[in-house]
Amino acid sequence: MDDTKKSEQYQYTNNKEFSTIKIDQALEVEDTVREMNIANESPDEEVSKKKDLRTIGIMVAVLIGIIFFSLGGIKLSGHFTAADVIDVDYLHKENWEGNLDEDRGYVYDGYSFVFVDGLWWTEMAKGNEHLKVPLHFGPNHVSEIERKGELDAAFNSGEVIYIAINPTTANKYYTLALSELNFNIAKGISRRPMAVCTEENAICEDREILSCNNTKGKPVVELAYGGEGKIEMDGTCILISGEEYDIVKAVDRLLLIWYGVMS
Repeated sequence: MDDTKKSEQYQYTNNKEFSTIKIDQALEVEDTVREMNIANESPDEEVSKKKDLRTIGIMVAVLIGIIFFSLGGIKLSGHFTAADVIDVDYLHKENWEGNLDEDRGYVYDGYSFVFVDGLWWTEMAKGNEHLKVPLHFGPNHVSEIERKGELDAAFNSGEVIYIAINPTTANKYYTLALSELNFNIAKGISRRPMAVCTEENAICEDREILSCNNTKGKPVVELAYGGEGKIEMDGTCILISGEEYDIVKAVDRLLLIWYGVMS
């Protein structure tokens, strides 16, 4: 991208009102994930398992409920202030000018990514909106995630996309991946996420049971914890899998595909 286009993009960034993903109803989930301190495992496995199960229960409840993705404003999930967003804008400018170290910012295929408060931020135009998008991993960190298979045209039909959750997976990385997907899906593909469960469970009462083995012809995204991080597309289902941070990376790879940043 030449200097003129960079200047025009930055000027647009400063002069237009942005849309920011607002996820107040998932705030308790985000706080719980933060409190879990993923980098330090609890020595009490039973207590840790109960906390993880509680978090999965909260996530299912949030997804099942009405999730609002509001436009406008400059606050994300209650954790970022106006000053933080202004700092992101400044870092994008510095990034375009080549003034940031690669661990703080880089340009990928015409998109600026900058690292602020543990998240990689980018921005893009979508219709008449200009979006600020925060992810845990940028494209340089997810390129090794394998993507294979193809989707049927039926996956792209309708307003709803079904997020299939395994209600018995008590794992903090799984919860983080779910929250990442949930927070971004409406913006990435302009669809409405609806929670379903992969099997019967008390926290899934009255929820439909769907999975990649049982889509009933509906568009489904299933998260499965375990194995290598990868994205498998087949028919009307996308199966996202991985362990620890790899499942979060796989989700972010899919989101970057939907945002049009990666292929």
